[in-house]
Amino acid sequence: MHNFNLVENAKDSLSHAIEHLGPVSRNTTGDWKRVIVDLAHVVELLFKEKLRRIHPAFVFNDIDKFPSNNAFTVGAEKAFKRLEKIGDLSFSEADKNAVKAAREKRNEIEHFEFSLENHEAKVLVGQVLSFILRFAEEQLELEWNALCFKGGKWWVLYEYKEFYESIKSTVQVKIDSNEIPTIECSSCHNDSFDIDKEECLVCGHKEGVLDCKWCQAPYVFSACEYDEEAELCPGCEYKEGQASTHEKY
Repeated sequence: MHNFNLVENAKDSLSHAIEHLGPVSRNTTGDWKRVIVDLAHVVELLFKEKLRRIHPAFVFNDIDKFPSNNAFTVGAEKAFKRLEKIGDLSFSEADKNAVKAAREKRNEIEHFEFSLENHEAKVLVGQVLSFILRFAEEQLELEWNALCFKGGKWWVLYEYKEFYESIKSTVQVKIDSNEIPTIECSSCHNDSFDIDKEECLVCGHKEGVLDCKWCQAPYVFSACEYDEEAELCPGCEYKEGQASTHEKY
């Protein structure tokens, strides 16, 4: 019989992700796919472990079914919300961006087609790794910074982590000093999408910029969730959805 608790499971997935990490020029589409799915899995498991330490019942989707072994556990998004509301944890915008980026790209990979440029993939991996190491140490007292995975590839993790933190810092200085107008990138979710160049200065994601027909604010279409014909930014799209819901009732 093989048993993994939540931390051991997360550590195994992180180790597996690192096995597929190498210099960007050598990473294949399959490598990026496995790394991103594994890292998203690590995030979800660490959230569950934090909930378990608050109270084991919070790990289950339906708390009333605790301690049944057959009950469904929470997903990453619901676990994140419970940690904020029940666990009283505060997450920075950078943390929220990392969690959202990991979840969305994993969903693309597992449920639909996906595309990812090498630079964009490297930024995403560095972004999520930075969050994982910080959360593991600050919230779970896991000294994963000192881990040595087989093959001596732990240095690769730092390469991606430091790359992301370095490029994000450099880009922010550029934005501030040149007063570059930006909006949130729909890929890495940093406020680094250059409106004029129609390109994210952090991850390199490119997409046409549109103007909302209600508020005239610039936005990118992939940031929206609903009607393709509405021509509304995410904020106005949300307001329209809320108004439609209230009209029904």
